[in-house]
Amino acid sequence: MSKKNQYDVLKLYGLPVEMDNSGKYQIKFDNEGSAKIHTWRIGKHTKGKFTHPGQLMLTENNLTVLILKAEAMAFKDRHSETPMQRFLTVEVTSDTLKQGQALMEK
Repeated sequence: MSKKNQYDVLKLYGLPVEMDNSGKYQIKFDNEGSAKIHTWRIGKHTKGKFTHPGQLMLTENNLTVLILKAEAMAFKDRHSETPMQRFLTVEVTSDTLKQGQALMEK
């Protein structure tokens, strides 16, 4: 593949979130009270732009995810991660972001 067909690839670390009764997004915990961090990547047809941790994204399975961290990824390694669908313009509160980042450090 020629270089002109390549695009910048980001690996994104995130946690699934759900909207609470007040309309704010909260981390989705399982029955044991834990949450698992997953990874995705930007695909060729990903809509929107990544701006900062705390932003939300939508996966190809329409799961809303809190982005905790993003890092550059080699174009040739992109198939090791699942592509995501779109970045959302919505973000979580700073408390929810801190809670997610604390889970990532464990």
